[in-house]
Amino acid sequence: MDHPGHLARRLQQASYTLWAAMVSDEVTAPQFVVLNVLCTTPHIDQRTLGERASLDRSTVADVVARLVRRGLVERVRDTVDRRRNVLALTGAGRAVLGQVAERTTAMNRALLAPLARDEQDQFLALMRRLVEGGERLRPRP
Repeated sequence: MDHPGHLARRLQQASYTLWAAMVSDEVTAPQFVVLNVLCTTPHIDQRTLGERASLDRSTVADVVARLVRRGLVERVRDTVDRRRNVLALTGAGRAVLGQVAERTTAMNRALLAPLARDEQDQFLALMRRLVEGGERLRPRP
């Protein structure tokens, strides 16, 4: 029961349960990350978006396709390289992001509530280190 992988999976389950209850049943966590990346870095291509969102190629393609269908993201011709399409949030995408961001903040507070504030900071720092270490272990294409 103390295996790190098992605990990580259980924490992911708790996060998913809180997301569904407190944030959205229409916007998934990966969709939220994509909307966030496009808000902070508009007009990037899908490959760059996937890298910044830490999503693999097939996942980012699916997420973008769903967000485009819903009118939250649009593909536009790159003004520098007319052969290339880039992605941007629509007005509706910005509105949805604003609504979901507020609820995500509340969800994160609920998820971390069992920890004292200094423990929360330490926990997040340790998680970042583990993620970075895991990234170094992944094979590069």
